[in-house]
Amino acid sequence: MNNSIPPRLVADALWLLTARSRGGNHWVSNAHCQIQTIEFGGHSHPVSLLEHSDWQECAASSPRSAWLRANRYRLTQSASATARIADALSCLVYGPLSALMHTGKLDQAALVANYLLPTSLYPAWGADDIRLMTERLQTAHPQRPLMMQHLSSEVCPQLMQHLCNLGWKMVATRTVFLSDPQQTHPTSFWPDADVEIVGQDQLNNSDLHELHALYLQHKAEQSYHLQTNFSLAFFELCLETGFVELTGLRWQGHWVGVLGTYTQTDSDWLTAPLMAWDHNLPVSVKPEHLLHDLFIREARQKQLRLHCGTEQKIAPDHSHSAIEYTAVYDQHLPTTQKIANRWFSALFQQCVYRPS
Repeated sequence: MNNSIPPRLVADALWLLTARSRGGNHWVSNAHCQIQTIEFGGHSHPVSLLEHSDWQECAASSPRSAWLRANRYRLTQSASATARIADALSCLVYGPLSALMHTGKLDQAALVANYLLPTSLYPAWGADDIRLMTERLQTAHPQRPLMMQHLSSEVCPQLMQHLCNLGWKMVATRTVFLSDPQQTHPTSFWPDADVEIVGQDQLNNSDLHELHALYLQHKAEQSYHLQTNFSLAFFELCLETGFVELTGLRWQGHWVGVLGTYTQTDSDWLTAPLMAWDHNLPVSVKPEHLLHDLFIREARQKQLRLHCGTEQKIAPDHSHSAIEYTAVYDQHLPTTQKIANRWFSALFQQCVYRPS
């Protein structure tokens, strides 16, 4: 009888074991949160706790960054006259929203099953698992709202229904892009013979320093501090366990691109939490296009659908947009906090993110 533990469970367990002892910033340098655990569904899962959120805190660990700072940043970067006017008037909205978030302690929530990735994918938990999770979270964190990020009716409809049945409230928070590459024509790969695709099993520890340096260079070019800044230790974890599956691109002996893909047990979806390329190459060399194609090819090979968050800035071909929600549970909190959270949700969805 084969009793080997599935690789995904091993990778998750090693991530969690180290995060509990060293904190979230061991894996993500701009995630200064404490990591605790909760048992349900037969396994341990992380619960991230944020005590304070500075302006550089990544959106993966901070609801304040994900909801307020990220949307304010988009206003400042937009060239449209409407966005400029909205930015000038934003203090009229963001000030009250910030105060409501503080009163309701949404910026100090307990985020369950949060592996500090830009997009979360979840196993197929049943109603009993979600009920047990909710009960144990209330007991462990009686003064914090409970939160689960990155839920959509197309990616995890049963999970959303289980949460709603128990009184969790859904707050629409962002738009993502979804596609099924099995339904589209095969992608043509960039034919430059000098570009070498280096898979996970061909990489070694000596390559990781250069790939991580490329990743940091890419982040510096983007100048967006709310994105997830994965540490070198995270790259090493991925090489050791496949927590995120890495693929490198090499051109003329230099690393010019890196792709990291992620899925979950029983999930039908593939996402790319890590994608970076060299921005200083000749115009004829476009590694971002090849990374995009590799993402699609891997989904085809694994017969998975594509989930693309806003961090990649590259939507899959023939994709459609979908609304993602954050589930919030505050039934165990004082009335003042529940009222503040209800007003925050209404104001946020009326004035900041208005789902179509």
